[in-house]
Amino acid sequence: MVLAAAGTAARAQPTEPADKPEAPERAPADLPPATGPELPAPPPDATPQPDPASDSELIPTSPEDTDLGPLLYIERVDVEGNTATQDDVIRRVLPIAPGDVLRASDKRLHNARFKVLALGFFRDVRLEIKKGSARGQVVLIVNVVERGTVVLNRLWFGTSELSPYWLGADLSERNLLGLGITLGGGFIYAGNGEVAGSRNQWAGELRVSDPSLKGTRLGANASMTLVHGSEAYRVTGTGNPEPSELRAFPFRRFGGRAGVTYDATALTRLSLSLRGEQIHADLPVAPAQELPDGRTAAIDLHLEPGTSDIVTLGFVYDRDTRPDPILSHSGGHLAFGAELGSAFSDYQFATLFGRYDHYWPLRNGMHAIGLKLAGGVVVGDAPRFDRIHLGDVNRMLTPRAAGLVLSTASPFDLLGTRADKPSYGDLGGSATVEYAMQLFRGSGKKRVYGGDVFFGVGVWGLAESADLRSRDASLRDALPIDLYADAGVRIDTDIGIFELTIANALGRVR
Repeated sequence: MVLAAAGTAARAQPTEPADKPEAPERAPADLPPATGPELPAPPPDATPQPDPASDSELIPTSPEDTDLGPLLYIERVDVEGNTATQDDVIRRVLPIAPGDVLRASDKRLHNARFKVLALGFFRDVRLEIKKGSARGQVVLIVNVVERGTVVLNRLWFGTSELSPYWLGADLSERNLLGLGITLGGGFIYAGNGEVAGSRNQWAGELRVSDPSLKGTRLGANASMTLVHGSEAYRVTGTGNPEPSELRAFPFRRFGGRAGVTYDATALTRLSLSLRGEQIHADLPVAPAQELPDGRTAAIDLHLEPGTSDIVTLGFVYDRDTRPDPILSHSGGHLAFGAELGSAFSDYQFATLFGRYDHYWPLRNGMHAIGLKLAGGVVVGDAPRFDRIHLGDVNRMLTPRAAGLVLSTASPFDLLGTRADKPSYGDLGGSATVEYAMQLFRGSGKKRVYGGDVFFGVGVWGLAESADLRSRDASLRDALPIDLYADAGVRIDTDIGIFELTIANALGRVR
């Protein structure tokens, strides 16, 4: 079982997919209060339009043509249903403000729901309009249903040959004092196994972020990480390694990252970050591995001996149109980014990564087919910790936790391709087809929001580009690719996601 934050799957929690608004969004800064002095009369082109059909009408959840419907003058914006979140936190993310004139079918009304849900503080958001104080004027009502903001992002526990046990947790308060600020952190401890040179491992992280600085589209974030670990590498043997076939070296990492974000649209966020980190590694002298044919080959551990520094600049593009990023049945998520080592770094490298998920609803949305693609490329002399690990691409293996490698288990060889698949690579990815079926959807009154059962199969691959160029076998036999499968249940709760799956269980006992 693993717990993941209900909102960590994506920064937004939209409830309907939407296209980019045709009308430009207004910067949500310096909005007037919901009550106060009377607003000036609406412009002439708005007054002759008919009033809404009733005192209060629910805004449709589907975007329509912005050229249709009467013109409406927004007299004021009221917020209802919030108890822990301040009104201004909600108002400042809206693409609509008092004094705006728009048609009843304007996509900004539809996308306003995404902007509020993107905060991650609410399970549902409904927008209504009711008659204002004069003909042609309306009041926009934003009705929210709050969800818990203290979230258990991760719960780490398990056992393996490398680490007889590990235990840790990562938590976040995503709406500190109702101000929209996220404060979080995590800690993990792993016991020492029987591998020569290994030691007890632990890692900790602190994070803080504000998605909207003074009500603007700009946000800021920062984090600090400290890792005290040891990395294992193989010196002999094939197949699933025994502790006697491994050696380990100790290392320490300390660093931080600071960045800014910009909400380009209701569904799109751009991020820019600066990272600084210092690594100290006590590397062995001339590490080598004995091959099955008796030859000895040198091992590149991809680290500078002693103390070294990393300084990088990163960029991320993220667009999320999924109705629910946790129990997704429609919409899509696209993210890609790059990180570049600077001249101040001891490692000159670049990393490129991308991810694309899309879901097609079936049978009135009760079922769904999902396609998930993810991959990355590492160029240059990247440090070991920035390279792609087996656990990053194969769900049936133990993933890295807070920067620690907790298992050295080999993947299942289902396709009979290259047997000695690498633990780290500079080219890797996965492709998955998933079928999901809705078990239930709740109101949240009992702190449980919904559950799905799912089945998935996929292909994964991880390679060193140099090995593919200098192979002594056919491309099929040299390609380190294989299959994986997963099935289980996901449950969305007030404190996070409970995920009970086959792959999750395997990743905790191998």
